[in-house]
Amino acid sequence: MLLTLHDFLAGILRAIVLLGFAVAAGGVLWGVAVLRAPRGGDGSWRAAKRCLDIVAVGAVILAAAQLAALVLQNYLLSVTLARPAIDDLLGTAAFRAGLARIVVALALVVTIWRLRATPAAAGGWTVVGVLGAFLAASGAWLTHAAGRLDNSGLLMLLTVAHQVAAAAWLGGLVQLGALWQLTRRDAHAAAAWPTLVRRFSGLAAAAVAVLLLSALPLTWAYTQSWRALIGTGYGSLVITKAGLLVAVLGLAFIARRIARAGRVDGNDLRERLPRLAEAETILLVIILFAATSLSAQPPAADHPAVDTADIADVVEVFRPKVPSLQAPSVEAMRRSRGEMTLRKERTREAYLWSNFSHNVSGLILLGTGLFALIALAHGRGADRHWPLGLIALAVFVYLRAAANEGAWPFGTTPLWDIDAEGLQHRMAAALVLALGFIEWRARAQMVRVPALPYVLPALAGAGAVLLLTHSHAAFQSKASFLVQVTHSTMGAGAALLAAARWLELRLTPPASRWAGAAASLAMVGIALVLIFYREANFIFND
Repeated sequence: MLLTLHDFLAGILRAIVLLGFAVAAGGVLWGVAVLRAPRGGDGSWRAAKRCLDIVAVGAVILAAAQLAALVLQNYLLSVTLARPAIDDLLGTAAFRAGLARIVVALALVVTIWRLRATPAAAGGWTVVGVLGAFLAASGAWLTHAAGRLDNSGLLMLLTVAHQVAAAAWLGGLVQLGALWQLTRRDAHAAAAWPTLVRRFSGLAAAAVAVLLLSALPLTWAYTQSWRALIGTGYGSLVITKAGLLVAVLGLAFIARRIARAGRVDGNDLRERLPRLAEAETILLVIILFAATSLSAQPPAADHPAVDTADIADVVEVFRPKVPSLQAPSVEAMRRSRGEMTLRKERTREAYLWSNFSHNVSGLILLGTGLFALIALAHGRGADRHWPLGLIALAVFVYLRAAANEGAWPFGTTPLWDIDAEGLQHRMAAALVLALGFIEWRARAQMVRVPALPYVLPALAGAGAVLLLTHSHAAFQSKASFLVQVTHSTMGAGAALLAAARWLELRLTPPASRWAGAAASLAMVGIALVLIFYREANFIFND
């Protein structure tokens, strides 16, 4: 249990470290290449100070998360060895690189604190740039590249380039959002907005080019075959990242066209473009969390061939199938639980029960998604109540869990006798219930709370992160991978749902209606994965 908790916490901390790095390093690049603060340029001192403040926040986040990750690593190893392990850890390059990153990040914070008094000082920005470069270089020893036997130096260089490009894009979007807020009360920033947007558009285009050019050789080095790319957990996350990146590039293409058009007096440049940037940021943050899952798994090239799924196995997982609408009886499941306790392995009834639960959940969600599409087609009316389908899904999830455990209303098993999986099912049911109720009230406008409609994209984004970062064994079996690949796919669908619903709320018609349709289609996609779900379908032909 401790190991599982450690894996989850370590993954979250790695993601926060990367997020802090993106905000810090991307902010430095923004200040130098877009704001051009050292030369004064078109940015006001207030804009330069805000840029520096955001960089400092990113550096603090990085330092705090990196320190927490090192402390957690020391704790786990000390518990495992039953003795202090700090000396052993200090002998590793990765641990020393983590410490160096903390020192550099704190030095960056101190430098920014002194530079804020004269934010156009070229010398201060030179130091900030150098520290940002050191911050990027230190990360090379914290990736798979440092542990490779062949071409490790080249792979480390490519990894740093990949991370810096991602930071320039994501960190720049954060700075763009902050500048947009500043334009509402700073005339100088408002006047410079079109010019700065065009400059960032060029920087982002260059960052995307570096990102893609570095990703191709890294992907090949860590997979080395189509089968490993498609049939391992590492490969499936790479494909998931690529799919989400295509969606971000679509948004970026629209934003770039708006920026190059430069319609100063129009709604696009000052209102529509920032909304698109917000959706880009949501997807890039989720992609960042998916990237940390890659660092927690061995490269696909190192995966045992016997546990690597064939392309046909993956196709079988997503192949359209008639949903399973028959399940073992409650009494059969009670006997099955006793057998599993004795044999320490799942029974045929347990697999069939799981398939039924997933398939019916998918049918409920499919109806909900189609109802949402109808709501968009017909406007406001009774069909605006489609979120009630989420409440029905929550009720079903609870009842299935209760029936499986013999709890109310199917038995008398008390709550404290329910295992961790049962508690997770109840938490999921409670979350979906709250989500459906809140979204229903928001769409029906029963209460006028401005933040209420944003609960759905926020929770959808959180769900995407959990699906993409939950722990798996390092060298997982083929059966475990074929379950994970459905989780990764649903995580990608949840990410698209979060970004599309956000745009639906932030844009005006007709763009908002297209975004709403995309959100509903993402829901339908997740539903289809659940409907076609067959756990252990290579064992039981039901």
